[in-house]
Amino acid sequence: MMQDLPPHPAAPVQSVTNERYRKLFNKMNDAAFVCYINFGNTLSNFVEVNDTACLRFGYSREELLEVSPLTIISGNFEEEIRNIIDKLFATGEMIFEAIHLTKNGCTIRSELSAHLIEYNERPAILAISRDVSARQKIEEKLKQRTEQLRNLASRLQKVREEERTAISREIHDELGSSLTAIKIQASLIGNKLKSDERLLAEKITSVLTIIDRMAEAIHRISAKLRPGILDELGLLPAIEWQCQEFAVQTGIKCSCEMPAEDIILQRDISTAVFRIFQEALTNVARHANANNVDVTLRVEDSRLSLLIRDNGKGITKTQINDMQSLGLLGMRERAMVFGGSVEIKSSMNSGTTVNVEIPRDKC
Repeated sequence: MMQDLPPHPAAPVQSVTNERYRKLFNKMNDAAFVCYINFGNTLSNFVEVNDTACLRFGYSREELLEVSPLTIISGNFEEEIRNIIDKLFATGEMIFEAIHLTKNGCTIRSELSAHLIEYNERPAILAISRDVSARQKIEEKLKQRTEQLRNLASRLQKVREEERTAISREIHDELGSSLTAIKIQASLIGNKLKSDERLLAEKITSVLTIIDRMAEAIHRISAKLRPGILDELGLLPAIEWQCQEFAVQTGIKCSCEMPAEDIILQRDISTAVFRIFQEALTNVARHANANNVDVTLRVEDSRLSLLIRDNGKGITKTQINDMQSLGLLGMRERAMVFGGSVEIKSSMNSGTTVNVEIPRDKC
C-alpha cells in the first residue's frame, strides 16, 4: 500500500491510463514490463508484460507475471536495483545495461530504459528493454578491426623507419665516400697542373665546389631521412638539433626547455615522439606565420610530455578535426600506438599549442 513506502525526494511521476498504456505496449518492438516499487526499494513480480517480452525470454505471459525481474537478470542485481530506484525517484528516468536470462538459460545483452510511473495508483517502474547483442558484436568487431589497423599502421611506420635508416646509411656511406674519393682525385689533378694551365685550374676548382655542395646535400638528405643523432645520442639531443636546424632553415626563433638529465626510451617511442615533433614544426613553418616557437619536454612519474607552442595566427577547430588532414592524423596515430595522445589547442591570432603525452609505462 502507498503508506508503506519510504519517503523519497519529489520526482515527476507519470500517470498512465490503461488505454494509453495498452497502445504503447501494442506498438513496441522492444520488450516492456511493469513492476510495483515495494517497501525497501524492492520490486514486485511483473504486473504487466508485452508480447515481445514473452517471445524474447521464452515465457508465456502467465509465467512472467508470476516471477520477479531478478528471475530474468543475470548475476546478483538486488543492490543495483535499489540504486536504480533511488535515482528514479530523483530523476524520473534512467538508462542502464544488464544481461537478461531466457527461460532456457541463454543470455541477452540489453539496454534498459526505466521510467518512474504511477500504475493503479501505486508507484511503479516501466522498463523498456532493447536487445543490443548484435550492436555490441558489431562494436566489438569494429574495435578489433580498429586495433588491427592500428597495429598495421604501427608495423608500416616501423618498416618505413627501417627503410629510411637503411637508405640514409647507404647515401651517407656509399655516396659520401665516393664523393670524397672524387674530391681527392680532383685535388691531385689540380696540384699537378702547370702554372700556365689557368683555365683548367679554374675548372678543377669549380668541380671541387660542386663536390662540396653535393656532400652538403647528401648530409642534409641523410639527416632528413633519419638523423643519426637520434640513434646515437637519443631523443633530447635530437630535438635540440632539430630546433637549431629549424631556426636556420626558416628564420623562426626556436627555444628548447629540456630535462637536466638524459632519459632512456624505447627506440620506437623515441622515433614516434621525434616524428610528431618534426610534423609539428613543419606545420608551423607552412601555416602558422609565426616568428617564435617554444618547445618543452617534461618527464613525470606517469607520463612523458612534449609541448610545442607557437605565436602564429592559430588554427580553427574545423581544421584541427579535419579527417583529411593527414599530418595531424599521423601525429595522433603515432601517439595512440603507445597509448598516448596528441592534443591541439588554438584560437585565432593567439598561436597553437601541440601537447604530446606518452604513458611512462610504455616508455
